[in-house]
Amino acid sequence: MNLSMHRSFLLIPSVALAAIVALPAMATDQQFTGYARSRDDGRVLYVESHHVRRAGEVGEARIVMYRCSAEGPAFARKELTYGATRETPEFTFTDARSGYTEGLRRTAQGPRVFQQENSKAPRREAKVSTDVALVSDAGFDEFVRKYWAELEAGKTVRFPFLIPSRLDYLTFKVKKNRETQIEGATASVIRLNLSGVFGWFLPYIEVSYRKSDRSLKRYEGLTNIRGSDGQNLVAIIEFPIRERRSGVESDFVKLRAEPLVPRC
Repeated sequence: MNLSMHRSFLLIPSVALAAIVALPAMATDQQFTGYARSRDDGRVLYVESHHVRRAGEVGEARIVMYRCSAEGPAFARKELTYGATRETPEFTFTDARSGYTEGLRRTAQGPRVFQQENSKAPRREAKVSTDVALVSDAGFDEFVRKYWAELEAGKTVRFPFLIPSRLDYLTFKVKKNRETQIEGATASVIRLNLSGVFGWFLPYIEVSYRKSDRSLKRYEGLTNIRGSDGQNLVAIIEFPIRERRSGVESDFVKLRAEPLVPRC
């Protein structure tokens, strides 16, 4: 199975995974930035602007604005809300360039996953199984923190990860691959693959966490942001410590009202 087949088969929410940043136990407001660069030539592909309220609490809320450049307009927005099970936050992601939308919402009848390929396509929706300890979107970070000791010991850990494009979950596995130095600090590089036979053919994703506080420093691999050719971008996303702010309240009303541009 080649990479283009993989992109139509499996869309991993970046940060899905790129939005995953370990936060301190004390509830606080936070802001930080991620720079997505081409793995080929290092040029900036887009910039993620993260805004967090009540970090670590039940009811924690995040808004991520995906911008054309550091000071440029936003073309996509993701909003997350954390409940009692932090590995499974509710979320909605919308890309105004195509009208692509995906997410997870909780209802009286249970959690439901939804996806819409573009502004003209029908919205697809399905009930999510409650029989598994599901991980969704940035809940992957909470999963890594929960199993940090096992990963540091070199163990392989498997988990069900929600894939909105499939309206279902797939089983993934994670294992510590190595250690590296990022911004002068030691980081553990965690590698994520599909579990089973598909994992032999599909590319892996690596996330690097600073060991001192388990904060995400780098993400490398397939993202859920598409390029001008409609293919999902492969990027290296870095989160500089110098641009991390605590105790800074974001204006969520303004962020939700900010218009998204149809092209960069």
